[in-house]
Amino acid sequence: MSRISGLTAIIVTSVLTGCGGANEDTLVDELRVMAVVSDPPEVAPATTTTITATVADPLGVEPDVMLWTCTNLGDGCLEAADPAQGTVIGRPVEGQLSTVVTAPAALAGVVSDGVTVLPVLLWTLACAPGVCPAIDLAAAQPAVGSAESETLAEFLADPITGAEELPLTDVSLALSQVRVSMRAAPLQNPVIVPPTDALVVGVGESVEFTIGVEFEGVTAAYGYTTNGGFSSAEYEVVDGEVKMTWFGSDVAGTADLWVVVNGEDGGSAVWHTTGSVE
Repeated sequence: MSRISGLTAIIVTSVLTGCGGANEDTLVDELRVMAVVSDPPEVAPATTTTITATVADPLGVEPDVMLWTCTNLGDGCLEAADPAQGTVIGRPVEGQLSTVVTAPAALAGVVSDGVTVLPVLLWTLACAPGVCPAIDLAAAQPAVGSAESETLAEFLADPITGAEELPLTDVSLALSQVRVSMRAAPLQNPVIVPPTDALVVGVGESVEFTIGVEFEGVTAAYGYTTNGGFSSAEYEVVDGEVKMTWFGSDVAGTADLWVVVNGEDGGSAVWHTTGSVE
């Protein structure tokens, strides 16, 4: 697909009344992991990919973020042998935390046919400081075989169950994956071509803008903002473009906006910008 350039952001502005409204699921008003992108999304065993977690922090809690992988061949996570070494902990810089992950060499024999694709689970946990014991445990790097190490391994293997004991606020858990294969043409990520104009919307009004998406496959786009909301929780990408409508709230101010694009069979991309409600 050819690169789309020169897209115009501002297409039409309309008064909110009578034009529908914002989907409440697209408003980000608390800590949330917005996207976790692996670049590239599919790699060969023993090779690396860069993982970038994008985190929204509208309340300014300055979260700790932990990323870890779980390679399960039927006997639990291979990383459980030394769980503290399989985690990466940090605080996002400008909303992002990146690390490099190596695909397990042990998968070489499984994917050597050049056809098989295995998913390695990639978990991301964002928490206000001191809220999530698992992050503190991993940071302490407990000795392998200790009670603390076993507790950490249990959480990392099944964070959904472990998260049931965490508060409902100031915590966000996200699941994605890295694909491992030896295919000649591995999956690639979509490329987002953002609009060229700044995003500005009137108080209580809406604005439509267009984003280009370069990808060989079916994709869907999702919009999120800290002020107002988008007209839909999901948008269809048609002919390499997606038209999205952002509604401003009744309160003027700046807004963070994110657009996440996911391929039907994997691969993802995220775009973040700052808009204005005037």
